[in-house]
Amino acid sequence: MSARPLRIAVVGAGPRGTAVLERLTANLGPAGPWADTPAEVHVVDEHPPGAGRIWHPGQSGHLLMNTLSGHATAFPDETVTMAGPATTGPSLAQWAGEYEPGTAPWEFPSRALMGRYLAWAHERIVRAAAPSVRIVTHPVRAVALDEAPGGRLLLRLGDGTRLLADAVVLATGHTDQRPSDETRALTATAERYGLRHLPPGHPHEAPLDLLEPGEPVLVRGLALNFFDQLTLVTAGRGGRFEGTGSGGAPRYLPSGREPRLIAGSGRGVPYLARAETPGRMEPGHTPVFFDDAAVARLTARAPGTVGFRGEVWPLIAQEAGAAWYRTLLRVRPSAVRMDAETFLERYAAAGHGSGAQTELLTEAVRDPADRFDALDLDTPLAGREFPDRPAFGDWTRAWLRTDLAAARAPADSPVKAAAAAVAAVKGQVRRVVAAGVLTGASHPELAWFRSYGAHVASGPPARRIAELIALSEAGVVEFLGPRPTVTVDAGAGRFTALSPAVGGPPATARALLDAWLPGQDLTRTADPLLAGLVTSGLARPHRAGTGDDSTATGALDIVPAELRVRDASGRPHPHLFAFGIPVEGVEWNTAIGARARGNAAMFRQADIIARSALGAAAGRS
Repeated sequence: MSARPLRIAVVGAGPRGTAVLERLTANLGPAGPWADTPAEVHVVDEHPPGAGRIWHPGQSGHLLMNTLSGHATAFPDETVTMAGPATTGPSLAQWAGEYEPGTAPWEFPSRALMGRYLAWAHERIVRAAAPSVRIVTHPVRAVALDEAPGGRLLLRLGDGTRLLADAVVLATGHTDQRPSDETRALTATAERYGLRHLPPGHPHEAPLDLLEPGEPVLVRGLALNFFDQLTLVTAGRGGRFEGTGSGGAPRYLPSGREPRLIAGSGRGVPYLARAETPGRMEPGHTPVFFDDAAVARLTARAPGTVGFRGEVWPLIAQEAGAAWYRTLLRVRPSAVRMDAETFLERYAAAGHGSGAQTELLTEAVRDPADRFDALDLDTPLAGREFPDRPAFGDWTRAWLRTDLAAARAPADSPVKAAAAAVAAVKGQVRRVVAAGVLTGASHPELAWFRSYGAHVASGPPARRIAELIALSEAGVVEFLGPRPTVTVDAGAGRFTALSPAVGGPPATARALLDAWLPGQDLTRTADPLLAGLVTSGLARPHRAGTGDDSTATGALDIVPAELRVRDASGRPHPHLFAFGIPVEGVEWNTAIGARARGNAAMFRQADIIARSALGAAAGRS
């Protein structure tokens, strides 16, 4: 037994940091290989332990998750394949049933509720730790990390504390980024002319009180952050939704304290709604084309030899297209001039984008609107022009009503069937990315698919689309159009915005809200700990692909199988580990949480890190 306790520091106390803590205590517990070993685990985070920054329990109850209560969990279950001792705990829905009744498994709960659950989970893990394990929480920021004698690491905290650790785990999640050149320029111009620019960031941290009642506000972004900020300045200011108006949407009764939002984005429309069916949870999609065998074929290839657009995307599109047609044939068989079995067999054999597939669709699917078009789902405004914003608003509300109806009856919607297929294969894409077989040129294509997948399959709950329709009908929200250009009219002292697809005069306002969260990029991080790791050579930025084909991804470089951080020379550090958001690029879609009964990658990775960190600590010099 060691003369002194093993000492491990976990930087970040959100869901991933908490998963590592749980795996450390399990492996140090009675059933673990390090049973009865004295150990100290130092958890470092300025935000509440368990919840972290994103799931802060104190945020507004108006903010919703876009994950069902029944799918969210902080604990591994029997489906998780890992080497460490099996443990378990209640999912969010199970916990809420006992501690906060009223949340059904098929509902989208508030983020504050998830935060309370995660905080409870952290406390439960701490209480269940073996007597030989001491857990110390540091409610401050980690600011630097250096090598120390004897193979240890020295972690410096914002309050001056210096922690000597045998191993350090980076689970830092979403950290701040330095403003882009455009953001800095807009902010500086706004200050010069007395305007207000609210830059990209976390919705519950944004100074939305600066947006005055009744005043127009230009908004860039129509994704999840937009819906969060929208609800904070409407229902969060006393407005109410009640009854049922047109298209199944409620009516909005303003409080009089709302600003007037004029919103646009590159795509021009919000993300598609997630299915919301009271009383039941929709079954998931089981991949047929992009199945485990397809993943195995791709990941067996040499590093840097698989092209995303040419080899991965066709599998995704074929999976989504087949799901579309299976639903279409069941709901409206007359839409296809062929029996279902024959059509689906020929569709499967043809391959996405092939001449044979085009010939089949021309022959069998009468109406082009019934044909699956993967790219049309992503760009519904392609080729469309509108005389003015009112005309565009009419079109957008009709489009939203159609999407809302599909989200409320997803079993009968080809669109939602395709969306479920896209959601199902995201895990397959993640496995291909982590294998390191993609070309460097695939990285921007992968970024495109991340946006595509978010739009098609990871949008807001259907009720948010219903509320947006109501807010538009009430005059609180106006739609700007796709690809808006924002400038400052110095003479008028106002921001102006104009979409190339929408005619009429530009929209103007004295306030601009950028409603998105910047992507993580190690080269632009404002986090002193991550930036310092690169400067000192303890870590390096990741590049995807090989040789001249390699491309910078913005990620912290790690060995995917071990989750060890690579130093400046490429050597895996024996005592430093990282996973989650900082390694986005080495892996993919790392923001996704753990899904109950889904063999969640987060828990599998947390177990690998915990066991490796304990092994490194036990074998210290």
